[in-house]
Amino acid sequence: MTVNPTVVFDSSTDNPHLVQMLSLRLWAQLGLTTIMASAGRSAVFGCLINKGWPNYWERTAMIKDILVRLDGTPQDDIRLAAVDQIATIFESHITGLYFNLQSPLTSGEAEREDGDGVEAAALARLRRLQQETHLRRFDVAGEEDVPDTAMLPARAADTFVELCPDSRSSNPERLIERLLFGAGRHVFLVPNDLKAVSFWKHAIVAWNGSREAARALAEAMPYLHLAEKVGLLVVEGEHPTEADLLMGNDAVQHLRHHGINAVKYRAFGEEDETAGVLIEECRKLDANLLVMGSYGHSTLHELLPGSTTSRLLRRSPIPLVVAH
Repeated sequence: MTVNPTVVFDSSTDNPHLVQMLSLRLWAQLGLTTIMASAGRSAVFGCLINKGWPNYWERTAMIKDILVRLDGTPQDDIRLAAVDQIATIFESHITGLYFNLQSPLTSGEAEREDGDGVEAAALARLRRLQQETHLRRFDVAGEEDVPDTAMLPARAADTFVELCPDSRSSNPERLIERLLFGAGRHVFLVPNDLKAVSFWKHAIVAWNGSREAARALAEAMPYLHLAEKVGLLVVEGEHPTEADLLMGNDAVQHLRHHGINAVKYRAFGEEDETAGVLIEECRKLDANLLVMGSYGHSTLHELLPGSTTSRLLRRSPIPLVVAH
């Protein structure tokens, strides 16, 4: 069950976290220090601000390297339409990845000819874009080898654009899972019936205070800086605690410190209703982009059917920026 979202952020209720300081002697030994912990962030202190670069992060928060899988199907047009719009905004370089599957049922020469045809078609599609493009081909033994093969180039890019894994998508679900949990970068997922990407209009950040949500927020900064409106949405239970009521205030303040005039919204639903609540609230708010952390299982590293992440990936009507 959901209710109309309500703006609830008030700076007077902000409850900043205490920061444990290192000794001066340790600072002297470390110099410019990056502390990475369970918060899901990196904290860089000192030098950059003092160098007179107050807008350093804002100026460098860009999407410059985009990867997209191409498979020779009509779904390539959907992927590339989204990629083209993102690359136009950020002046990005686009790299298409083509995975040529080596089937044991066909001859090597036939596989090469089929692969060459798909590669040529993918290259032609890329060249129609008014961007800097490149195509990489990988000959792999089977579909199960695609995720691990894609991992290394994904770690050296800003984002990987794919289709949401619904019944109409031919993309391997395992690829999305492996990229989310292993690439260290966010995945930009596009619904199969998307006509145009308009994430710069109204972006919503799903916030539950987790490490994964923090990672997603950090990864989404380039998109949030461009958005006309940014909201941070917290889904609460029927009887929220005092801590629940304060949830998200720090994150809203953080966005405002980045020059993003964010507001906080509240919605209500039980834990197993979270996916449906988020989708419904995005519809009510006329949102064009949903930013979310992937909530996997550290021992299994997989998206379990029926989980909040799995449901959102399959049902979201708008693009998703997902990070883990």
